[in-house]
Amino acid sequence: MLNRVTFLSNSSTGHTSAVDTLVEEVGVCRDFAHLMIALCRAVNIPARFVTGIDYGASPALGPTDFHAYVEVYLGDRWYIFDPSGVAIPMGFVRLGTGRDAADSAFATIFGGVRGAAPIVQIEAIPNAQGELQVPQHVSHALSTDRQFERN
Repeated sequence: MLNRVTFLSNSSTGHTSAVDTLVEEVGVCRDFAHLMIALCRAVNIPARFVTGIDYGASPALGPTDFHAYVEVYLGDRWYIFDPSGVAIPMGFVRLGTGRDAADSAFATIFGGVRGAAPIVQIEAIPNAQGELQVPQHVSHALSTDRQFERN
């Protein structure tokens, strides 16, 4: 998808469909997620929409913000994918999961509300050894399911 659709802030609305994103070749993280989910489901692969905070985003994109991504069920567990390619999955903080953006919205606004940019503060804390692990790209897939031992 990254070679066909371009990530562009404020390029869609809450009514933009997966087909619209494919045809217009532009979208935001929500649009990329809907498109990937539609393509996965078209070939009978379970996929779900996730809303969260992107702690690992490039500072060039601005301050920490909300982000939409996808989990796909492969084999025996759910795996994280960022179809927009602008974030580091290791830095995702989940807020909600559902079939689509409407199922897992971080806010639903009714009436004449005027919003402002969210202020999100996240701080990494050192592990038990005092080491600070910041989000980074990794070559292996990340699963949201707990690792389990096999005998």
